[in-house]
Amino acid sequence: MINIVICEDDHLFREVLRKYLEIILKEITNQFKITEFNCGEDLIENYSDNTDIFFLDIEMEKLTGMDVARKIREVNCNSEIIFTTALAEYIQEGYEVRAYRYLIKPIEFNELKKHVCSCIGDMYKKYEHNLIIHNKGIVYKIQIDNITYIEVMDKDITIHTKDNYYEVKNSLSKLEKDLKEYNCKFYRCHKSYLVNMKHIQYIKKNTVFIDNREIPVSRHKIKDFKLNLADVLGDIIC
Repeated sequence: MINIVICEDDHLFREVLRKYLEIILKEITNQFKITEFNCGEDLIENYSDNTDIFFLDIEMEKLTGMDVARKIREVNCNSEIIFTTALAEYIQEGYEVRAYRYLIKPIEFNELKKHVCSCIGDMYKKYEHNLIIHNKGIVYKIQIDNITYIEVMDKDITIHTKDNYYEVKNSLSKLEKDLKEYNCKFYRCHKSYLVNMKHIQYIKKNTVFIDNREIPVSRHKIKDFKLNLADVLGDIIC
């Protein structure tokens, strides 16, 4: 079952978006549900944790789409968020809520179909991709998309996720190589840190912030790091 939520205060656009999504989803599965809200307050009041994709209009009154996205991310780090907007000025804020895409209105059917299919495909892959770690007779199965960063501490590795952490005996270089095989957006920003670029909140000088934790970026890597970060951001702008 694919669960989609549309939060849009423009009634006509919401109808068109729903119609387009129904056509697209019927080509993928007959098990889907689309729920509509005309304001952010109603969505938050009736929030469901089993939503796969949120379509949020940024320019809503009172609670904007960005406000709603922030509230969603307080309790949910797995659902995908796609913003619909007539303006591109809010794109920089997407780091904070890890938006999957920004779709600029008016949205053409073929353009929407391309990104919805890509999102669902990535969603399926995400749930299939797990990092398997063996440590002291214990096998850890960690969902890769939930990993925020990995650090070396006193020759031990600590893998940080959104809601937990795992201390293991391993090599940061080996984990970096393993994660590359999954084509994940991880970057070795420092000899002691490997960060998931999708979880970066913002960058300030030679420091990145993930879950309000400060992580250093080596001076000789900062230029390449910013280029890679721009590529990740570029992937979500359409």
